[in-house]
Amino acid sequence: MKITPTALLVATFLPAVAGFAPAQRSHFPTSLASTTAQPPERIAPSAGWEPEWEGREGLSPEEFMKSDLSKPDLSGMWECPLTRWDSDGIDVKQAQKEAAKMPHCPLEISASAADNALGAEYFSQNKEKIRAELLKYGAIWFRGFDLMKSVAGNREMHEALGLDPCLDPLHSSGLRKFASERDALYEEVNKPSLRQHYIGLHNESTAKRTAAYAAFVCFQRATEGGGRFLVADGAA
Repeated sequence: MKITPTALLVATFLPAVAGFAPAQRSHFPTSLASTTAQPPERIAPSAGWEPEWEGREGLSPEEFMKSDLSKPDLSGMWECPLTRWDSDGIDVKQAQKEAAKMPHCPLEISASAADNALGAEYFSQNKEKIRAELLKYGAIWFRGFDLMKSVAGNREMHEALGLDPCLDPLHSSGLRKFASERDALYEEVNKPSLRQHYIGLHNESTAKRTAAYAAFVCFQRATEGGGRFLVADGAA
């Protein structure tokens, strides 16, 4: 399912890297020595910090994977639009100045009890505002919405916003399988051959196909730690 126009950087996976030893050089005695007996301890940014949603319980897999069988099957989706190459004549420095004026990305929208009581109607009522803010900010982070805790609810959300699903730009590569094909929902990249690779920042596009919007949702917390999802605005 494609819903937020998040601009991400691309990471390239290298199947192998050749190592080359430096050229042989003569060694001369020196009076210089390291000022540190051992390297200082390195601590990851925000190490030990737990976000407010850490440990929050969600639905069971049996519950969140249920599809609303009363809705039509979306498995006959069209391919993503063709990538439009219109980079000619762009003033990069001017574009960077304009990008610097962009508001903080992503925009965070937290659900109130009243918002959750509306369910999908919240998105129907705020459709135009949400779509306008999506273009303004580049991405929206919906937090605390009960509706998107399941496959069926996630579909209700994007249908209420009037967004038409399309096949993943990499659909033919087999990198992603469907979590629920009839609901136009793919699972994460989980191909066995890539499980030991780091999935870096990237665009939801290829040289041929580009998803104009993309929606990402998490139904279940990571079972082995981690699970953080990074978003970059791509404005630099």
